[in-house]
Amino acid sequence: RLRLVLEATEQRIGMVQAKTITDQILEKTSGEDEKDLKVGTPSLPPWARQIRKGTKVEYFWNEVEGWCKGEVSEDPVMVVDELIITVLFDDGTTVRLPFQGDEKARWRPGGM
Repeated sequence: RLRLVLEATEQRIGMVQAKTITDQILEKTSGEDEKDLKVGTPSLPPWARQIRKGTKVEYFWNEVEGWCKGEVSEDPVMVVDELIITVLFDDGTTVRLPFQGDEKARWRPGGM
């Protein structure tokens, strides 16, 4: 329990610091220099909400394997802020993987 409380506290403190830095940057910018800065947890891409059993996806495994093609073999399950997706890859391997907003660069719709 203590570990969970510490993690939550650490995230909260990190968010407060990020918002403070963003406010400081916005105070120093003006007119055309103003930037639209977003602070917070990245969200899933819109196409992720359409993933169902049978959807073709690609997952960036690592630098050696690269992009791996597969098909979602079970309907995804949403757990807090991540999708748990079971993928049957073209090589016959089935893996259950998390799809989170901060890892959305590792996922793409199949056939890209």
